[in-house]
Amino acid sequence: MSTPSLASFGPAALQTVGLHSSSVQEQKLRKAAAEFESILLSSFWKSMKESFASPEDDSSDPAHETLEDFGIQAMSDAVGKAGGLGIGKLILKHLEPQLSADLQAKEAKSQ
Repeated sequence: MSTPSLASFGPAALQTVGLHSSSVQEQKLRKAAAEFESILLSSFWKSMKESFASPEDDSSDPAHETLEDFGIQAMSDAVGKAGGLGIGKLILKHLEPQLSADLQAKEAKSQ
């Protein structure tokens, strides 16, 4: 019985636990790839915000920066879950052969 390729899952499936997944390791890998992309997007957006911010935009409200950070994190999470820039999918494509080899080795040892 062959397992479906991780690359065959659509971008939105990176974060969700799929019914077609054959192992906990594959689920963890998909979740980690989506989280990595989300963190990377958040970092990009924070850098862009700082690059394009004018000195007059500084708020005297101490919670201003915290709320902006929450907003950026929420946007990053949503974009990451929807497939983002495709970085998560590239990570899966690169790591899938190693994961498959590890799973086959574990199956061979258990038999």
